[in-house]
Amino acid sequence: MTRLVLDELLDPSEVRVVVERAADGRLTGARLSLADLPRVEPLLVGRPIARVPAFVERLCGLCPAAHHLAGVRALEALAGIGPLPPQAVAIRRLLHHASAVAAHAERAGAVGGERSALAALAGFARSTLDAVGAQSHFPTTAAPGGVRVGVSPATRDALRHAAPEALAAAHRLALDALDQSDALDQSGARGESGARGGAGDAGADPSFTGADVALVDADGRPDLLGTHLRVVAADGGVLHAAEPAARFDAVLAESRPGAPAPRPYLRALGADRGRYRVGPAAQLGVGPLTTPLAADAQARWSDGARTASAARAVMVLAAVEAIAEVLGDDDVSLPVVPGAPVDLAALAGVPAGAVGVGWVDGPRGLLVHRYVAGGDGLLRAATILTPTAQNEPWLADLLRAAVARSAAAGALERAVREADPCLPCTAAPLGTMRLTVTDARVPRGT
Repeated sequence: MTRLVLDELLDPSEVRVVVERAADGRLTGARLSLADLPRVEPLLVGRPIARVPAFVERLCGLCPAAHHLAGVRALEALAGIGPLPPQAVAIRRLLHHASAVAAHAERAGAVGGERSALAALAGFARSTLDAVGAQSHFPTTAAPGGVRVGVSPATRDALRHAAPEALAAAHRLALDALDQSDALDQSGARGESGARGGAGDAGADPSFTGADVALVDADGRPDLLGTHLRVVAADGGVLHAAEPAARFDAVLAESRPGAPAPRPYLRALGADRGRYRVGPAAQLGVGPLTTPLAADAQARWSDGARTASAARAVMVLAAVEAIAEVLGDDDVSLPVVPGAPVDLAALAGVPAGAVGVGWVDGPRGLLVHRYVAGGDGLLRAATILTPTAQNEPWLADLLRAAVARSAAAGALERAVREADPCLPCTAAPLGTMRLTVTDARVPRGT
């Protein structure tokens, strides 16, 4: 019998910030409390590998498609399954990019984005998700080796018909966000973005000095469903051009394995210097986009204040363009191949010690699932690295700068929204995020 203990209720609009001070009251740091985001790997360890897809489908209510696809990719790597049929690739791309559009549109609405554009994007994303087997909040689209659904020609044509309106809406959203970002730059409040430029900040705030980490395609260009990892340092130097998922353990590691705040770092730079960030700003920082409208917007973003909020809008535009490209491929409507996806029972034969890594670039950034087989058909170990855990150092910089400037809740709220942690609070309307700020004294020498 399973015994569940509920010892705490959380307000979904609440976020907890810890401000650290020395004994003399001097500000030494600020950070987001990740105690509300416990590690979920224990839910998977010891489970039959063949049942892992069902568990992963409902692992997260905020980014269900990202976890669904990362988990299936990890299982495919574990069992050596691949390459996938073109139709499966196409349908997974529709699912992933539509889920990104839906997630970003929701948060853009919370801060006052243009209503008509957001409504058009939300409707287009919903129709696309419905078409690829994600009628409920939790998608069941993919399975190891393929997908469970096909898209009829009539449905594909209906989405093709709706795509131009969604594309126009995404373009307006991106241009508006870039205008606001430029205005922020000119007002001198640029530091709240954590932007990388230095001259325009007038020394008001630190710029993030860590690397940008994101997935790319075979040509090294940003791709939310890419197969390789690209790492670019703050000075523009390429630390890793294109690492496959099998090289994950050689690229990233956790300073505190298994902790709610694991402090991951780049092995190439070490635990002290290997800070990095993920998400839309990082996606725009690792290379040029492939779709034309988003590429133009990316160029303007790169020359401007480089806020994460504007980066999210540019990535919405890229996602809608990517969906339109997939819809233009008639193969997306091929019937599902009989026998695919593979029989999940085949996963039970994975040898002991086999490691499988699956990753996707979700709405909030890189999400990694790493599984280890036990040889008895059970999962022996699992590691799930979330975007929030990876962005903790960046958000800490933003919060510290906000506290240094002002104790007003609005400054802290803007810092939290910029890094966009995996908490429902970022969907709260502007000014309604409930912040609980705790002062902590940090002993000398720690």
